[in-house]
Amino acid sequence: MDYSLNKRKMSVGPLKGKEVFVASPVCQKQRISFDKLCERMAEDSTVGDADVAAVFYKFRKVLNEYCSKGYIVDGGPLGTFRPTFTSKAVAREEDFKPTECISKTQILFTPTADFRRLKNVEFFRVSKQKKDGKVVEG
Repeated sequence: MDYSLNKRKMSVGPLKGKEVFVASPVCQKQRISFDKLCERMAEDSTVGDADVAAVFYKFRKVLNEYCSKGYIVDGGPLGTFRPTFTSKAVAREEDFKPTECISKTQILFTPTADFRRLKNVEFFRVSKQKKDGKVVEG
């Protein structure tokens, strides 16, 4: 994994006020497409990339169905998926109308500790990159 070293002034802790160097990951500019992911997952298996894609789409549909009903879904080695939403506050209980007060429904994903941890990572220092892709000196 590529990283760059960045100078920062610490604002908390025992090094507060001092300039230190902190590593930051430098992510690759291109994303791995869904098709490429399915293709890679199908390698060395008895299923094709279309089958893998179908499982992903079905998983999304079933996950949405269960979470919409309030279930927490155990995704095995991946982690858990649970429903959440935001709610407006009202002064009186009788003023609460779900269609008006509840919004931003979503699924929260909590990965397992094992899934969260990257394995077999090698680190390579690269120059710091600007947002536009140009190299920053220093």
